[in-house]
Amino acid sequence: MKACEQSYLAWIPLYLLLTAAQAAVAETVLHVAYEDKTQFPYYMGDTQQVLERPGAAVELVKLLEERIPDLRIRFSRFPWKRCLAMLETGQVDGIFNASYNTERTRIGEYPRKDGQIDPSRRLTTISYHLYSLSDADLGWNGEAFEASDLRIGAPLGYSIVRDLEDLGVSVMKVRSSRQSLQLLVAKRVDAVALQSITADFLLDKNADQLTGIVRIHPPLETKPYYLMLSRQFKAANPQLSEQIWNAVRQLRKEKLEALSQPYLSKPGTPTQTVVSTGKLTSNSK
Repeated sequence: MKACEQSYLAWIPLYLLLTAAQAAVAETVLHVAYEDKTQFPYYMGDTQQVLERPGAAVELVKLLEERIPDLRIRFSRFPWKRCLAMLETGQVDGIFNASYNTERTRIGEYPRKDGQIDPSRRLTTISYHLYSLSDADLGWNGEAFEASDLRIGAPLGYSIVRDLEDLGVSVMKVRSSRQSLQLLVAKRVDAVALQSITADFLLDKNADQLTGIVRIHPPLETKPYYLMLSRQFKAANPQLSEQIWNAVRQLRKEKLEALSQPYLSKPGTPTQTVVSTGKLTSNSK
């Protein structure tokens, strides 16, 4: 009887080890990267640290853990061009906020339906506007520029760079939205093309330094933005990938506006900022 008891007790550590191993196998870690610059209110801080108040999109992606059992999110922050490169090599499993362009389909995966990009499973919608000094005449009519000798600044790695080049203007690629606005004040560019939700925040926050700048209407473009997944992650986890994109759609509808509100209502933030959770507007891609 004593020998049987000893034998039983000997199996307990092995059982616990196997149980822990099974739990570890069942848990999937999604390593997600986003830019190390502010994109108000979606992610905050010009830093590679994930802040305590990280931004509405970061909070939304973190909520995937509550919607999908055994999914854990790990965040990293890098320059946007590096985020794209790391997605291509599979060093990260996902990136956000990423707009769609055909070149990016070579480096990662978007949500699709019937073989086409599925904007219903976007994370958010953002507009690009031109910003210039108040006395500038850019000749922008919503579809084309009247002059082709313009020099426009835009952040390196952003999809708007290629879009501007396709419109026939010269583009100065810069490190950040803030630097773009500084170049504009210094009159080194005729205009800058920026996500208006970010540019308006920077102009409000730095009103004493970034003076005399106006937003030009109509917008350059309005685009859906996605959580992209790496080709490697999608191939290894096809069903989970669809679950993730489906959960992003539901979280955007149910939570994004509420998650954004604390950032929008904080003193010193631009009151005209609106977070889009509903239908896409015209000029979207």
